[in-house]
Amino acid sequence: MKNLEILSEEASIVLVGNFNPKIFHPEWFIRKEIVGEWDYKNEQDINLPDMAQISLPSDRNITVFLNKFSIVTSRASEYLTLKDLVVSSFTLLSETPISQLGMNFTSVIKIYDQAQWKKFGSDLAPQQYWKNVASYLSDLDGVKQDEFGLWEIIMNMPRPDEFIGFVRPQIVALPHLGPGVLAFTINNHIDITDSSALTMTKILEENWDKSLDLAKEMTSNIMEL
Repeated sequence: MKNLEILSEEASIVLVGNFNPKIFHPEWFIRKEIVGEWDYKNEQDINLPDMAQISLPSDRNITVFLNKFSIVTSRASEYLTLKDLVVSSFTLLSETPISQLGMNFTSVIKIYDQAQWKKFGSDLAPQQYWKNVASYLSDLDGVKQDEFGLWEIIMNMPRPDEFIGFVRPQIVALPHLGPGVLAFTINNHIDITDSSALTMTKILEENWDKSLDLAKEMTSNIMEL
């Protein structure tokens, strides 16, 4: 597809399990030599019994709730360090029960040509099906017809390996960022069947690069439609 641009990208790792947010303090990461010394006292970090939020150097941000841990970055140079940080942290916190691992990648894309924008949505969600469902749509004037189109879609795909889980691409329109802007997200989900942190770290170590490659391939392919 011509006349489009990737405005931003971000990678994230999300864990579902049972966490103690109070552990995840900047001083803990420094003391355990997971992250080097940095002046964190000026950051707007949060460290509460039920929530922690930490801004690490190099634009890496951690959020921890009692049932969820996530780390995200928009810097391509730091994608691989997310894996290293999670592996190091939960090798030390090996008793933490973790039941799900998400390896996620999001691209925000702008399609500059309005006709291409419309065709992209119609190809993914043919409008005629919906006009058959809601017959009044065919009677609307041109202005209202322009409001009709794809807003959000999620596809469920089987995994390319033997793990239990799924790959779910999602497209969401982002009108608050201007006309023709959408987010394309790949949720690469794996169930940790034994709820072991060490099992999770092994899976992440061996599959993070593959997950990034898959996400970039799917993003490139969707942009060619």
